[in-house]
Amino acid sequence: MTTENNKNDIVLISPHELIAHEKVKIRHALYILLKMIFSGRFKTPLLIDAKTKTILDGHHRCYAANRLGLKHIPCYLVNYLNDQSIKVHARRSDTPVDKKKVIEMSLSPKVFPHKTTKHEYEIPKFDSLPLNDLWKQN
Repeated sequence: MTTENNKNDIVLISPHELIAHEKVKIRHALYILLKMIFSGRFKTPLLIDAKTKTILDGHHRCYAANRLGLKHIPCYLVNYLNDQSIKVHARRSDTPVDKKKVIEMSLSPKVFPHKTTKHEYEIPKFDSLPLNDLWKQN
């Protein structure tokens, strides 16, 4: 699957290819998983750095997708370090963050605690996808 996209493209990527930069809160991830099961749909794409495949937003959705055995999930790929429309803020006063630190953390063996970062961005219009389609191998 290609990772090249136009500004407004959502692409399907295997959740196993994606790299986390912060932990998930299991209780919240299970809540997301149950919402997916009951709706039967994947409603919001993950925000992903196209170069490193770092998850910028959507760690809990990725965790749920892995537990459900989804083969692919919708992702909005961005040039994170160069896209000035994407902002990152620290949610914890004891952990300063910036874009470079997010990428460095994802490429290291460690991750930030859950809910360390908050990203501001805009994802293009997206129609949710049936989970049945995401279980299929392309």
